[in-house]
Amino acid sequence: MLSRLKVMAALALLCACLPSMARGGAVIVEEDVIVGTEIPEGVSFIEPMSDMIDEPMDEPEDANGVITIVVTAGGDVTLGSTDSQRRSNGGFDSVIEQYGYDWPFSGVIDYLSSDDLTLVNLEGPLTGSNDKQSKLFNFKGPAEYADILSFGSVEAVNLANNHSLDYGQSGLDDTMETLDAAGIAYCARGRTAVYTVKGVKIGLIGNTFPYQNGKRDIRAAVKELRGQGCAIVIASFHWGSEYEPGFSAEQRAIGRAAIDAGADVVIGHHPHIVQGVELYKGRYILYSLGNFMFGGNTDPDDRDSYLARLTFAVRGGEAEPPQFEMIPIRLTEKDKGTDFRPVPATSSEAERIRDRVLKRSYKLDAIDLASTQ
Repeated sequence: MLSRLKVMAALALLCACLPSMARGGAVIVEEDVIVGTEIPEGVSFIEPMSDMIDEPMDEPEDANGVITIVVTAGGDVTLGSTDSQRRSNGGFDSVIEQYGYDWPFSGVIDYLSSDDLTLVNLEGPLTGSNDKQSKLFNFKGPAEYADILSFGSVEAVNLANNHSLDYGQSGLDDTMETLDAAGIAYCARGRTAVYTVKGVKIGLIGNTFPYQNGKRDIRAAVKELRGQGCAIVIASFHWGSEYEPGFSAEQRAIGRAAIDAGADVVIGHHPHIVQGVELYKGRYILYSLGNFMFGGNTDPDDRDSYLARLTFAVRGGEAEPPQFEMIPIRLTEKDKGTDFRPVPATSSEAERIRDRVLKRSYKLDAIDLASTQ
């Protein structure tokens, strides 16, 4: 969001002024934020100092006492690549080396920097670990790639997915420390997080497969977050089948149960392509947003995706069901290969992507497109 970009600019100015300062030293300490992920058996975590980031309040209420909170949700984000891709000229690492850390989200930064919270699914650790696990695809990127999130105005990530432990516990530990230092909040399976903006607390819940008997009960997590004063609760689920255009009965059962448990919106990912949306009891289940900025694929077959713009009206510590607008995007401007830079879809493409999602949706007659930034 804009405030984060302003802080970064202020830090740069301070660093530039240091040589002219009197002898002595200055130390800048960044606020601690909870980080973590799904907790495998035998693994323990140090109790975090805080799971909240507070943004300054600037008369957020309108004349009716309503605080408007805008959340942008994006799909799968991989900041890194596989070993073989890392050595290729067209891989994510070589593109970042050429264009810089502000490149990947620069095509959609106007959307991400103008909201109150941007939340994505981060797949793959940020680590130098060589503890590569035995699986088909192992993604990783260096710790410095956390700056890509900061430049992209991404304030929170979900780590409840099947790639968080691609490089074992050491890779996970490195990722936790890195996100903590960068001031980026996250949620994970078995762990909630709280992000505070304009004085409003937003609770984040993350879950991933395997789901036992097609179920995942989040009632205790929702109750915990409401008890902490969260006016908004967002539940993220890593679920479904890869490249399957329709959502499954299991996804529907889990998503509906999450709404019944008190979540204000459900955000899905893992299929790597867009799926439908369901309006259930006045609240939205976004079954899959598709890929967003996926460093693990150098030539995606499906280039459609979208950002979900969710606008909440909060009054007296309670939020009304959100308004949902779609921001259709392409994973890259290129028709072949990729430059790992998603961009807004053209007007005709946007309508096609919207219609594609709407066709697979349930109890939804229309989807509004967000206005152009």
